[in-house]
Amino acid sequence: MNYNKFVREVEKGKIAPVYLFEGEEDYLKEEALKMLKGKVISPEYEDFNYEVLPAAEISDIQIMESLSILPFKGRWRLVVIKEIDKLARKAQKAIGEYLDRPVKSTCLVCTAKKLDKRTKFYSLFLERGKVVSFRPLWDEEALTWIRERVEKKGKKIALEAAVYLLEKIGNDLHSLDNEIEKLAVFVHPDQLVGVEEVRKVAGEGKGEGVFGLTKAIREKDLAKAFFILSQLGEEGEDPLRIHSLIVREIRILLRLKEKEKSISPYQACPIIFSQKKFYPKFYQDIAAEYIQAAKKFTLRELIKGYERLLETEISIKTGREDPNSAMEKLVLNLLTPHPL
Repeated sequence: MNYNKFVREVEKGKIAPVYLFEGEEDYLKEEALKMLKGKVISPEYEDFNYEVLPAAEISDIQIMESLSILPFKGRWRLVVIKEIDKLARKAQKAIGEYLDRPVKSTCLVCTAKKLDKRTKFYSLFLERGKVVSFRPLWDEEALTWIRERVEKKGKKIALEAAVYLLEKIGNDLHSLDNEIEKLAVFVHPDQLVGVEEVRKVAGEGKGEGVFGLTKAIREKDLAKAFFILSQLGEEGEDPLRIHSLIVREIRILLRLKEKEKSISPYQACPIIFSQKKFYPKFYQDIAAEYIQAAKKFTLRELIKGYERLLETEISIKTGREDPNSAMEKLVLNLLTPHPL
């Protein structure tokens, strides 16, 4: 299930005995955990009924002891094991055995950025618990999140300003939330947050970000793409996350290329953005840019590019190539007429 479905279930009081929070979006993981904690743990008994265990430092015996403790003056005890991909083999086995017979009064939450879906350990969570996916938000999802977050602060933000903020900060929700907090203080309660207000508060940002890279690829600007890719490497951005967003970009361009003679900006919106009943003009303007970008590529280039993306993913995941070098070669192959 995704974050939104998890929220709906918890709001209805549907609490599972075991959760796996998996994915790279740590901010939403923290929000989900905060919400779950607020639902099942009374603040006055938190010291007794809430425990966080770092996976790299605990043994199988410590895990079983913690999970078997009964709650103090409450229905639930909440136990969080962070980064379970770092668990020792014995500790993994202990959790596997626990999943066969979870304690009814304990809610276990395990977190991991990435867990091998081919393993029996992962399958156990699918069969006997609830797996909640926390992937990074796509650009249109991040825009919706920004606008909703600003509204929670009692403000309203123009769509153009939300896009500007996303372009300057990127889709790291911790950083975005920090800038939104500043905007809430900076902007008058009755004032609409516009591009100028965002520019004053957020400045120029730390760099172009992943979306700057995908835009450079879309525009076939090799020099800019290499510059931003280098920036992202210095900032410690995960190459596989960058790769996933490039996959999405090429997939969009490929679908638009196949229909470029007959598709309108409005018709292109569902391909680029999430499904909506209506797409405002600003979305259609972005779609028009995508249609023009697709015309810069031949169909063969996009198909070949998609094949290169698959090859690069395998090379990175199998350790055949250094991730950063593989990404540099990928960008070069996508944007040059005579790829390597």
